[in-house]
Amino acid sequence: MSKAKPVIVYLHRYPPEIEAYQWPALRELTEVLAADHELIYASMGPAGGKRDAELRQNMRLIELPFTVDQANGRDKWRKTRLWYRHLDSLLQQICALAPALIICKETLPLIPGRVVKLGIPTIIATSDWWWSILLGHWGWGRRLAGWLEKREVRSWNRPHVKATVSTEAEKRLLAAKGMNESRIVVINAPQNPGIFRPLDPAPRKTELGLDENPKHFAIFGIIRGGKGYDQLLDWWKSAVAKHPDWRLVIIGGAGGEAWCRKEIAKRGLEGAALMTGWLPTKSDVNRWLNAMDAVLVHRRNSPDNQGIIPSALYNGLSTGRPVVASGLPGIAEIVRDGVDGFLFTPDDSASFVATLERVVADPAAAAQVGLAGRQRAADCFNPRHAARLHRELIDRMVSGAGA
Repeated sequence: MSKAKPVIVYLHRYPPEIEAYQWPALRELTEVLAADHELIYASMGPAGGKRDAELRQNMRLIELPFTVDQANGRDKWRKTRLWYRHLDSLLQQICALAPALIICKETLPLIPGRVVKLGIPTIIATSDWWWSILLGHWGWGRRLAGWLEKREVRSWNRPHVKATVSTEAEKRLLAAKGMNESRIVVINAPQNPGIFRPLDPAPRKTELGLDENPKHFAIFGIIRGGKGYDQLLDWWKSAVAKHPDWRLVIIGGAGGEAWCRKEIAKRGLEGAALMTGWLPTKSDVNRWLNAMDAVLVHRRNSPDNQGIIPSALYNGLSTGRPVVASGLPGIAEIVRDGVDGFLFTPDDSASFVATLERVVADPAAAAQVGLAGRQRAADCFNPRHAARLHRELIDRMVSGAGA
């Protein structure tokens, strides 16, 4: 009789079709685990019942009896509340499987701590700091969020737990929140090969309903106050006073569009900042980015953003367009200023405007930096490398060597 494969549970509130975009090493991870492990993915169901049979062929699914529309901010919050309501029964189902290890990719408040208490070997994939996201609009909220995050992180310091991060800066941040450094593993973030890429020919701006003459700079993704959109709009008001032919293009939303429109109107930027809303497909986003003069990757200089590698960074670099990014420690581990991207000093409006002026002053040089950025993304965000490092960590923990 053949020996049963050890069970690995992958816990995330979003279904694998969404996670495979958010963490593009998922497909590769299912492949490298398939021969020796049984992967069970626990999540909500996909919106519209759209299931990717190829992606799911190397996993079994535990699907909660409701679906989520990621493009709808209200639906995401409603289903997140349902997720919490079903968490006890879901964890009971997981325990009944007697898994060898749990990959906890769900970092919503209190959930990693709940998983740790099960006593099962666990990898916690740190990414978004949700207390900071929820409370980070206010000074008192940021202080409270910092206390709550430290309290939870300290609860992860168990012999059966490891936490993964994407940068050395993120490792330092997690250690400062109370995680033992010996329990932190740095594994590269993965990019989306084939989705975000240069287009030849690139679309003309007029094809997107834009004027060809102004300079267009795009920021894209989910709109949240903690990312610093209000700060960016303050800076943009100063930028267009000096450069009236500049335009800010805001791509995305998923719940923050109404707030962002009010912030634009409050500053009188209706003609200088435009919003596309949530575009139908990622290919549409890539098409817009390819038409831009530069891609912006902005984060406020707050503690939760110090080590972050936003998906906008590796996706933006992958387009081959010049990327202008906040010079926060995590981002600066990847982008080398003037080599494969452009960095501005965090929280510094003058530095931001001056960096955009560098891009505009020499478009040919900026284009070369953009192409170098594409190669940098391929080197730093290889999904196969990320999957292989996860497989090695899983093997060490399952065998007991990683404790």
